[in-house]
Amino acid sequence: MVATSVISRTSESLDVFTRRSQPKIDINLEGQTPGLVNSYTTGDQIEGTATITVEHETRFDEVEIVLQGTSHTTVERAACPGRTGSQQMFLKLRQPIEETEYPTPRLLEAGCKYTFPFTFVVPEQLLPQVCTHARSNHQIHRSHTMLPPTLGDPIMAGNGKTLLDDMAPDTTQISYIIRVAVMKRSSTDHRQVKALANVAKKVRIIPTVEEEPPINTVDHAYYCTRKEKSVKRGFLRGKLGRLVASSSQPKPIRLSPPSCEPRDTVSTVATVQLRFEPVGNEQPPRLGSMASKLKVNTFYSVTPWEDFPCQSGTMPFSQIGQALFTDSVALSTMCVASAQWQKHSALSDTDRRDSFNSTCSTCSADSTGPSTSFSGDTYYTASVVVPITLPKNKTFVPTFHSCLMSRTYSLDLSVTYQTPGANVLTPTVYLRLPIQIISQSKCDSLKSAIEGVIITQEEMNAFFQPRSVTPLVSEAVIDVNLAPPEYSETISSTVPRLQAAT
Repeated sequence: MVATSVISRTSESLDVFTRRSQPKIDINLEGQTPGLVNSYTTGDQIEGTATITVEHETRFDEVEIVLQGTSHTTVERAACPGRTGSQQMFLKLRQPIEETEYPTPRLLEAGCKYTFPFTFVVPEQLLPQVCTHARSNHQIHRSHTMLPPTLGDPIMAGNGKTLLDDMAPDTTQISYIIRVAVMKRSSTDHRQVKALANVAKKVRIIPTVEEEPPINTVDHAYYCTRKEKSVKRGFLRGKLGRLVASSSQPKPIRLSPPSCEPRDTVSTVATVQLRFEPVGNEQPPRLGSMASKLKVNTFYSVTPWEDFPCQSGTMPFSQIGQALFTDSVALSTMCVASAQWQKHSALSDTDRRDSFNSTCSTCSADSTGPSTSFSGDTYYTASVVVPITLPKNKTFVPTFHSCLMSRTYSLDLSVTYQTPGANVLTPTVYLRLPIQIISQSKCDSLKSAIEGVIITQEEMNAFFQPRSVTPLVSEAVIDVNLAPPEYSETISSTVPRLQAAT
């Protein structure tokens, strides 16, 4: 019993001595403001210093300074209780340290400060070896080797002062860290290296994302770019005519680069084309309101996506190791009663219709043509421009697709109208459009500011007077490590492999 006590006290003393002997590491970033998170974009230099101090003389072999990017996903299993998780290291940049920067001998002395500067440049793309899984097309590999944005950490969602919601589930996270470690090789086996101290500092990275070609919505079960609806006089009464609403994918929403003040401007606009085909001599219905809402979709998986994920499909994602988290953000509700209907004659338009279709190939597929039942002569058209402005109480990241995670957006539009007869429910036509969110480079943002081609919200309001904008308020874990080769003078020839452990 006595011997046990002696051994216990000796072990505790040794632990205290070991902890006290650990080197202390401070990571200081250039331009760091207390209480704020440093944010960077493509091409930015992440500069700083790592300062190391010790209380006792400590022998070491090297100091490792790296910029790491990792993604984590966890999916609840539907078939049986438990969760499955994955982790991917998609970026690892190593700061080379010259031999002359180390002390000689490799000994850290008490009372001395050892400073090691570092500089990382945020890359535009990842190495091809990051994405080695099976793919359905070449475009998947291109998207998966683009740098993804920081996602899933409330502290990193904004500038660090306020916890902002980036609308990612708790089961997903993409993070970037500067990691500094003091390393020492084993005295018996020089191939074994252990960390005497290891410290990390988070940074926020929102890469520059360019505009992609419009999404093909033909025969797409999720999107609805054209909708036809019968306009009735009232409950159990005859029809006034047929209403057709259509729109095409708007221009992308452009985010300002990190560390740049966002402007109070309209990010983009969507144009809804309306067509009313009366049964006889009826007048078109009076329009009521136009509401816009942004759908935020986060797809994630424990195995790499072989194709771009979408909401269509019959098998639940959770049964195949995949999941979808959807959030909704109300944008605006505006009165469009002042929209003017324009009367047309089908006979007078026949001669110019072929010419229009031949010169407007980009909009002929989405233009508001006649309904499937149109056989008359007279019809009416109207156009409604919907400004799209992102609220400031949320954080938005660019549209992206990575091996384990994707973020996409869609725009829901609903227009109400009034009919002469009494209606129990307000008749409404719904559309759902694909929309991209991209991130500008600092050069593009500066160019836009100089050219002054920005539409303000007040200018948009002038088109819709009178108008009101109302903003609505025990587990089995699989670890997947797809570590790319390090960016150093010597590139490892080891190809990343998918490792799984149950």
